[in-house]
Amino acid sequence: MNHSTFNTTVSSCGNSLYRVNLANISPDLRAVSIFRIVPNAFTCPLTIVLNILLMVAVKTKRQLRTKSNVALACLSTTDLFIGVALQPLHIASASLLHRGDTMFCTVTRISTIITSICGLASLHHIVLVSAERYFAIKHPFIHETQVTEVRIIMTSALAWAAAILLYTMGSPYAAIVIVCEALLIILPIYCNVSVYKEIRRNEKQIAANQVSLEAKEKILKKRKAFYTTVIVLLAILLCYVPSSICSVILISFKERIAPDIMIAGLFASASLAVLNSLFNPLIYAFRIRYFRVVVIQLLARKTISQAEELEKKIFAIGPR
Repeated sequence: MNHSTFNTTVSSCGNSLYRVNLANISPDLRAVSIFRIVPNAFTCPLTIVLNILLMVAVKTKRQLRTKSNVALACLSTTDLFIGVALQPLHIASASLLHRGDTMFCTVTRISTIITSICGLASLHHIVLVSAERYFAIKHPFIHETQVTEVRIIMTSALAWAAAILLYTMGSPYAAIVIVCEALLIILPIYCNVSVYKEIRRNEKQIAANQVSLEAKEKILKKRKAFYTTVIVLLAILLCYVPSSICSVILISFKERIAPDIMIAGLFASASLAVLNSLFNPLIYAFRIRYFRVVVIQLLARKTISQAEELEKKIFAIGPR
């Protein structure tokens, strides 16, 4: 492949970061492609199945149909979309690169678009989940009367619409998009810090026996839901922040970094963010015993009582 053909191939990708000669893929880059395919191929079905099970469980089981879980199920729509659409695109992109196929450019461009939209949608849903917990604990009356399942679902739809809109605004409005997303990052932090302070105050009241048994039970349930939200938020940050930092470093020094290292770094950072979509339902399963029971019931086609007994045997724990 001559120099002019190489330049044509690069420009067709629509992304100068992927400076690779598709007619002469190095062995190291082929190994990187395989390394990207294997984890995505293994985790993609699990991501899809677990997130579908979560949404079905919240939809069909009254005990799981709390406002907190509805908000988490809305977050699972982003995780499900990543499993259904983005992970197969990552697999296809790596496979095409391994073969040196020029379709790699088109698939990579589509993958980049979907990655950006899913990242924005995930951030917006974290705001939704954090705000739901904020009103539940700081303003329980408003939460009881104004925060409904329908409104949570409508807000989730708006979160997706905002993600698509902000992405399509593109480069001309990049500064506006950055400011909007920066403000959105502040909101979950504010909500969770405020809720944590309230949780600590409630714990002191419980320790001093200043609340009734009924109020204590409600406080403990709200506390558990809050800590589940915090763990999900931390998991997202631990997956997305290193990924974003890595991408910024690679983009900033792209002229000094070898093409193979550039692609390997971008593949690795993208894979870390994508794997968060598998971590989230695993967190729910770890934190919410009844969710584990429902998953066992749905997969093994057992009754609830049979599923509870099986869950106890598998996890060797009693009811919580």
